[in-house]
Amino acid sequence: MPRKTLAYISQFAEPGSYSKSTWRRIHGGDDETIAIEALLDQIGMLDKIDYRGIKAHEGEPLPEFDAIDGVILGGSFASVSDNYRWQLKIADWLTRWRSTGKPLMGICGGHQLMSTVLGGRVEKNPAGPEVGSLPLAFTDEGRDHYLLDGFDETSPFFFGNFDRVIEIPQGTTVLATRPTLPAAALDHGGNWVSVQFHPETTCDRMATCWSEIDPAQAARYNFIPGCERMIGNFIVGTGLV
Repeated sequence: MPRKTLAYISQFAEPGSYSKSTWRRIHGGDDETIAIEALLDQIGMLDKIDYRGIKAHEGEPLPEFDAIDGVILGGSFASVSDNYRWQLKIADWLTRWRSTGKPLMGICGGHQLMSTVLGGRVEKNPAGPEVGSLPLAFTDEGRDHYLLDGFDETSPFFFGNFDRVIEIPQGTTVLATRPTLPAAALDHGGNWVSVQFHPETTCDRMATCWSEIDPAQAARYNFIPGCERMIGNFIVGTGLV
């Protein structure tokens, strides 16, 4: 059986809105598609699946549907309300990808964009940004869900978001929450899942994210062993391997 192809769509930031030099000490720098490839290698998936990284925010074309089998949509410094041209292109692409029935996992800004495309609502968190290595509260549906397999309510994940999903789309199931995040992890049906937090990254990358915005926040991240296993849960749970 031929190997399936997983695409990572990066929507890192509007070009020119941040300093590339800030990222020079981080593996892959500001190109998170390189970091995702390293993650797939670490969790033993790179030899089971073909990988493509697309920097959509830099104008790289989004993939043809018949060329890929699953997608991870990354986070972003941009808010979904910014409506940059590349964001609108991704939103249109997602609407059409939905009809294929193929898997999609959204992370942070990807979680918010997916929810918006499906009819949900995103707003600024009135409590301020959610920052740090923080645990979740699982719903009954979340406790038995493949995405959260191997984790419990003591398991921390990396958070770093100003916005939140405040109204979930019709037909979507809440898997996990936090006190100011009523929709921290979602199952949208049709092999679509999304999370407000970052299971795919490292404490160094998260701290670097804040180094220009608010350096004091960078100290709120510590090493989390094993959170990247959630990416494997997505890949296996949706049948990509």
